Amino acid sequence: MAFPTNIEDGTGSRKRAKVTKDHALRVTTFDADGFETPDAALTRFKLYRTFLKDSAGSKNLNVNGSVTPVEFTATSEPGKILYVLQARVILNGTYFEMNTNDFRRFGAATAGGGSLTNGITFKAIQGGIETLLFAEPVKQSGDFFNYQDDFVNLVNAVSAQSDFLSLDFHFGTPIVIPEAVTDKLVMTIQDNLTAIDLFQVLVRGYQEVKI
Repeated sequence: MAFPTNIEDGTGSRKRAKVTKDHALRVTTFDADGFETPDAALTRFKLYRTFLKDSAGSKNLNVNGSVTPVEFTATSEPGKILYVLQARVILNGTYFEMNTNDFRRFGAATAGGGSLTNGITFKAIQGGIETLLFAEPVKQSGDFFNYQDDFVNLVNAVSAQSDFLSLDFHFGTPIVIPEAVTDKLVMTIQDNLTAIDLFQVLVRGYQEVKI
């Protein structure tokens, strides 16, 4: 024998909860009162900024990776989940004037012009699955423009012959890197880039802290 059951307002108004034709409970969402929320929950999500770094902790990608490729990575930490939303490539040096034929070389690393031999790769590794963030290795500065969402190019801004180039990459969905796994965001240098004055990659997003 079935007994009728109702959900009523506990304040005495005797208002009853309603259901849809599929017998789902109708509810209304609202923002919780921050003053009634525990501090640990309020501060659970924190802004994240870091440079991709190699195994020695260096953030400078202007290295010689022509013989042994060098990886620059971002990984999560124990007790934290990393959500990467953007990456910014920062370059200083000669021959980074993008409205000229510098577009078809990679700064001073390609002496006399032309392309890098092996190129720069960028990928995310999640759950053992690799996702290419650059569909092909970047061998010319102009190749970045296949993937960038915004850029700044300041010609002769660093010195009389040295240019500044910054390129932003926005990911359509956060790249999630859980704690205590081998997942990572990794850019690999496979050529000799020591002729570049400065080459760094800043990643931005937020971290979820375990509570």
